[in-house]
Amino acid sequence: PANPATTILPGDPLTVLTANLKNPYFATGRVEKGMVLTRLEAFARLAEAERADVLLCQEVGRGRDFRVDEWLSDRLGLAGVYARANGSAARLGREEGLAIFSRYPLVEQRVTLLAGGLWRRPALGAVASTPWGEVALYTTHHSLRPWRNRVEPGRLYRWVEATAGSGPAIIGGDFNAGEDAPQMRALSRAWVDAFRAANPSAAGPTHDLRLFGRVFRRRLDYLFLKCRALELRVVSASVRDAPFSDHRAVVARLMASR
Repeated sequence: PANPATTILPGDPLTVLTANLKNPYFATGRVEKGMVLTRLEAFARLAEAERADVLLCQEVGRGRDFRVDEWLSDRLGLAGVYARANGSAARLGREEGLAIFSRYPLVEQRVTLLAGGLWRRPALGAVASTPWGEVALYTTHHSLRPWRNRVEPGRLYRWVEATAGSGPAIIGGDFNAGEDAPQMRALSRAWVDAFRAANPSAAGPTHDLRLFGRVFRRRLDYLFLKCRALELRVVSASVRDAPFSDHRAVVARLMASR
C-alpha cells in the first residue's frame, strides 16, 4: 500500500512492537489458509489494541499464493518492507523472512547477512520518517546454534552502528539467547534494553520450552534503542501474550528529546 499519512504529533509517544510470527509455511504437513488467517488476525488485533506505530517481525511466511507481509500491510494500513531469509516461495512453495511495518513512510531498505549456510540469518533495516525526524529501524532473528549465536549480535551491532550513523535506531528481534549470555550483556552495555529499562527486576520471559516434563521460561525477544543526538526515553515496556506464536511479543512506548 501507499505510505500512510502521518497523524501522530511530535509530543506523542512512539509505540514499537517486536514479534516472532512462527512461520506456518515451515510446519510439516498441509498449511490451512484459514488457520493462518486466524493467527494473523490475532496478531493484527494485538497491534491495533497497542496502537503500534512500528512492527518489527520475524518468521514472516510466504507461500506461492499468499504473503503474510502483504496481508498485514493491507490489513493494518502500514507501509512495509520484507527480506527473505530461508526457503523459496517460488521454487519450494514456502519461505520465511523478516519484515518491518510502519505508520510512517519507509525509505532506505537495507539487508545484511549475519550468518550463512543451510539456515541463513539476515538482518533487515529501513529508515522511518517520523515527526521526530528520521529513525532507523532494524529487525533480526538469530541462530539456535550456540557457536553461531555468540557472534551474530556483535555483527549486528557493527552493522547497525555503521548504517545508522549518529542517528537514533530501534532494533527488535528474536535473539534466541537469554540476557545473561555474554553477547546479550555486551549489547545491553552498548544499547538500551527497553524492557529492562522499564522493568529493572521483572523476569519478562517471552518463550516457554517444555522439556522432560519441565517448563523453561526465558527472555529471548528484545527491543534495543541506540541513541545519539535524538534521545529516546522508554515510557513503558511490557510482554504481551501471543496466541499467534510460540513467542510472546514485546511492546515499548518511547518519547524523544533533543
